[in-house]
Amino acid sequence: MTSFIRLVLTCIFTLGILYGQTENASAIKFAWLTDTHVGSPTGASDLSIVVHDISKMDSISFVIVSGDISELDVGQNLHLAKAILDSLKVPYYIIPGNHDTKWSSSGGGLFEALWGSDRFNFEVGEYRFIGHHQGPVLRMGAGYIDPEDITWIDSTLKSLSHPRQKIFLVMHYPLDPAIDNWHALRDVIKPYNIQAVLHGHGHANRATSYEGIPGVMSRSILRRGPQPTGYTLVELHPDWADFTERIPLADSTHFWYRLPLGEKSALDSLNLPYPDYSENDSSGVSQVWQYETGSLITSAPTFGSDRIYVSTVSGELIALDVKNGQALWNWQGNGAIHATPALKSGKVVVGSVDSTISCISATDGSLLWQKKTTAPVLGSALIHRRTVYIGNGDGRFQALNLRNGKEKWIFDQGDGYIETRPVYAKGKVMYGAWDGAFYALSARTGQLQWKWQDGSQGLLYSPAACWPVIADNKVFIVAPDRFMTAIYISNGQTLWRKSGHKVRESIGLSEDGRHVISRTMQDSVISVSTASDTFQLNWARHVGFGYDIAPNALIEKDGFIFFATDNGSVYCLNGSNGDVVWQHRISDGLVNTLTPLDSRRVICTAVDGKVTLLKYAP
Repeated sequence: MTSFIRLVLTCIFTLGILYGQTENASAIKFAWLTDTHVGSPTGASDLSIVVHDISKMDSISFVIVSGDISELDVGQNLHLAKAILDSLKVPYYIIPGNHDTKWSSSGGGLFEALWGSDRFNFEVGEYRFIGHHQGPVLRMGAGYIDPEDITWIDSTLKSLSHPRQKIFLVMHYPLDPAIDNWHALRDVIKPYNIQAVLHGHGHANRATSYEGIPGVMSRSILRRGPQPTGYTLVELHPDWADFTERIPLADSTHFWYRLPLGEKSALDSLNLPYPDYSENDSSGVSQVWQYETGSLITSAPTFGSDRIYVSTVSGELIALDVKNGQALWNWQGNGAIHATPALKSGKVVVGSVDSTISCISATDGSLLWQKKTTAPVLGSALIHRRTVYIGNGDGRFQALNLRNGKEKWIFDQGDGYIETRPVYAKGKVMYGAWDGAFYALSARTGQLQWKWQDGSQGLLYSPAACWPVIADNKVFIVAPDRFMTAIYISNGQTLWRKSGHKVRESIGLSEDGRHVISRTMQDSVISVSTASDTFQLNWARHVGFGYDIAPNALIEKDGFIFFATDNGSVYCLNGSNGDVVWQHRISDGLVNTLTPLDSRRVICTAVDGKVTLLKYAP
């Protein structure tokens, strides 16, 4: 080999080394964890294994955790997850998932208290990472992005110093109709240089595309069957990102996807349609007025005299004029309100995530009294005579004096958080909780009268989200185990349980008390006799609302049944046979339990933060 050739080869070899060093030096490496499910059988152990493994690596710059931190936000699950994650030697950025917000004894408040926020926005090198949650908050159904978060993301993007900065969105859900208002986020981000949406939820490694926006899903860290504990390592290069699965206990890695990076054009062709409102063209229903709160709403409206009372997740209680929808007053609390306002004797009572129960003047919105409790208050109050009955996020249930908020009694033997509205009958106050049980207490003393536990085993089958109904010395409930159950009020014994119609958590009572009405999970509504000692079907109607598992009470008014769905539609049925009288869509997301004013007018609140008065005038 000549000296010249040797020199050339040496130069090439040296340049190769220098190029490789430059390339590696410019790479940014981070760990991506998702679906940790602390509280599941191996959740804490698997997370500890992963965190220990990351801490041994000097090349990791930061960690992202994209939701479902806990199996359920109960007990110490989130505290334990934070303790494990806090042992990381590098910064980590975290958002909640649906398991942290739907099954939450704190209404999502504990997550924010522990981590300071449920969203993040930071820069590393030339990249920006924006993370936010998609719910659903307490109510079962599809995800929904908080209108406040949409506004925040829009503002964040508009304020970029470099408008074409490379951006990663971090979510828990995919950016598709798994989120009811996915299109609202799509429309905000489509002009920007979005490199990819990074998300979990599906528990698998997968590359996809959301109308031209690259999507990457990561596996859960959990071991499952033959799948060992693992997580994702991401290495960002100037022109591409490599995604590798890391298996700590085997000390192995598996490269599985390379994502091109660079200049992404704005989305011109949008394949998925916007929500369809064409049903309104022939509904015979008009919108009398609509009021926008700007916040999520997870509660039903309350009507009294000439006013509508509405609570919001931003912690506001608002009184609206029923004639024109104008705000008459608003009261601002210090925590999210998921409770439907309870109204009596000129007083409005609501509980809050800040662990308070507040009584506000229905006349002017002034605070009359406030009671501090031991846990977040998620459930709606029942006011019977001069007593307020309400449950807490720690399973306690209490009775308060309506006049001054003084405690009459407290029942502290419950094990599951309470989100329902209780019912009263025969001297008993009754409610379900997220511990698989249904309780009956003495309304006078708070002593346990009976505790029903004949439902399917497992906390997620609890009869906790439905508003129970009372008729003919029976209390009727439905639950996620798809059973309707009739229980004797006198002794808590099960009269009958019936499956087969796929009911879930939506139930109501006819005005005359002769029929229980329930919306099934797929298209149908059924009416069942309250007088019979066995399940006796009165009628069943195919309504055609699709698949729907959101809790939503059915209300009969003046011979008509009103209910709503998680896709934004409101239905009115003939109470005698279930025939559809009209349907009208008002939202792209869940509409809460309705408040009909009469046979033709109904007040609606939707998760999108809008309050609407509809009127049927064919």
